[in-house]
Amino acid sequence: MPHTVAIVGGGVAGLAVAYEIRERSARVPGGIEIVCLEAEDRPGGNIRSDRFDGFTCEWGPNGFLDNVPATLALIRRLGIEDRLLPSDPSAAIRFIYRGGRLRRLPSGAVSFLASDILSVPGRLRVLLEPFVPARRDPSEESVFDFVARRIGDEAARVLVDAMVSGIYAGDVKALSLQATFPKMWRMEVDHGGLVRAMLARRKEKGAAAKAGGPAGPGGTLTSFRGGLEELIEALARAAGPTLRLGSRVVRVADMGAGGFRVFLSTGEPIDAAAVVLACPSWFAAEIASGLDAELHAALAGIPSASVAVVHFGFDEKDLARRPHGFGFLAPRGEGPRILGTLWSSSIFPGRAPAGKVLLTSMVGGAHDPEAVTLGDARLIEIVRHDLDDAMGIGAAPRFVRIFRQPRGIPQYTLGHTARLETIARRLLEHPGLLACGNSYRGISVNACVEEAPRIADAAVEAVSGRIG
Repeated sequence: MPHTVAIVGGGVAGLAVAYEIRERSARVPGGIEIVCLEAEDRPGGNIRSDRFDGFTCEWGPNGFLDNVPATLALIRRLGIEDRLLPSDPSAAIRFIYRGGRLRRLPSGAVSFLASDILSVPGRLRVLLEPFVPARRDPSEESVFDFVARRIGDEAARVLVDAMVSGIYAGDVKALSLQATFPKMWRMEVDHGGLVRAMLARRKEKGAAAKAGGPAGPGGTLTSFRGGLEELIEALARAAGPTLRLGSRVVRVADMGAGGFRVFLSTGEPIDAAAVVLACPSWFAAEIASGLDAELHAALAGIPSASVAVVHFGFDEKDLARRPHGFGFLAPRGEGPRILGTLWSSSIFPGRAPAGKVLLTSMVGGAHDPEAVTLGDARLIEIVRHDLDDAMGIGAAPRFVRIFRQPRGIPQYTLGHTARLETIARRLLEHPGLLACGNSYRGISVNACVEEAPRIADAAVEAVSGRIG
């Protein structure tokens, strides 16, 4: 027992932590036994790349941004760097559905002024951002309130609502700025405003090629030739017998100086010096419910949004024009029920066979929670209607795949920072109990990978303490 670390969850967070602990196990006399417990029959959580009839369909995220060194370093260590696939340069072209048609997102100040994506008053209000005084109230603020205050209500309703729907499938008025976009919050805190922060950054680093802009975040969206699941497959190979599939944890008990006991739905319990909760917060709350009431309440207080992912494959000849770009997002209130559509085979050529086009639409989210429960026929009807409206696609898809993600995307709603403080404080009362993953400090693959070394160090320290 003293040499064992049990990791609950075999998604990217749990597998990355397992990999990092293995790299550090030599620090502990006798090494460390790692047990990574995944409830499902395959690892990866919502990272899954299914291949049908020459199409590559992602269940969840389509890739990661290449501007985080930790992820690229992990990929090199896994030996799969040669499998990387950067997105096509056209992925920088993005659209918003507004006023009954697609409008291209401007990529710079000049194109923004000429764009009709906002009204003339709306564009002029954005230009006043440098003159808006900084907010000095330290309390949490919603993403919507922050953006409306700094660049205007119209920009918040159209541009940022769409962006938040595309990333979080969330409610822009409910999400916490500090928790969801901490870098944006720091821009005002440190520099007094967004434009001032960008000018300061440019002065420090020069005209950075990957600074980001109105059309999207910085960095290049990157995946693998066979889909993002290649990262999971490499981590699972590295884990070997450490990874135990079909092993559902039902309860974790704190045995005091004896460490922890992890109870499974089937089989003998596992005694461990440290336990890493690398599962969604709602599941962590369930298995910790008898361990700590306050911890349980804080974990359970992090909501999630459910999303249905609908893949359509078309013959290229059935489209008036082959999609060229990243895709489009639809702000709430503009008509479409879908959150947006990725032009998947344009973003990553090779995601569809020659002469075919793959489009990936998202339905549901915080504003439409019942969508994930709809039958396939109804989801297909919704997506077909909205694609016809936005892109003029009247033809029936030749290929359809639908994936559902109940409680798939954590929502960092107002109060999230306080919940994180409570979780951290209560975990300290159970030395060796750790929590990580996309429920806490970032929903992206990059965030999970960046966090893994810190969690691994804490787990190794806990094991060392038990046997010291």
